[in-house]
Amino acid sequence: MNEKSKGLLWGALIGSIAGSVTALLLTPKSGRELRESLADGARLAGDKVQETAEKLGEQGISWIGVMTDRAQGMISELQDWSQKQQSWLADGAEARISSFREQEEDEELQGEQQHR
Repeated sequence: MNEKSKGLLWGALIGSIAGSVTALLLTPKSGRELRESLADGARLAGDKVQETAEKLGEQGISWIGVMTDRAQGMISELQDWSQKQQSWLADGAEARISSFREQEEDEELQGEQQHR
């Protein structure tokens, strides 16, 4: 989640709470009505917090899925690259061994020809 979204969510949450408290305190009511209004406001704020937490949880799950897919893609690419490197090294080793054997055979033939 980017910083702008976090800021917007926090701003909306804080603004809702501040607005609710201000409205409750400035409205002329009896003590009983004021307590009920405060309790309703607290429930409303709690509901908004829970709603926001659920949204953040859903976004977190979504981000986990995206990051997992990306990580799996990178792992697959690294495995392919590693296999290509191993194949390349093996091919190079075989070529060096073949070249070495050919060189030994040539030296043996030259040695035999010199002894004759």
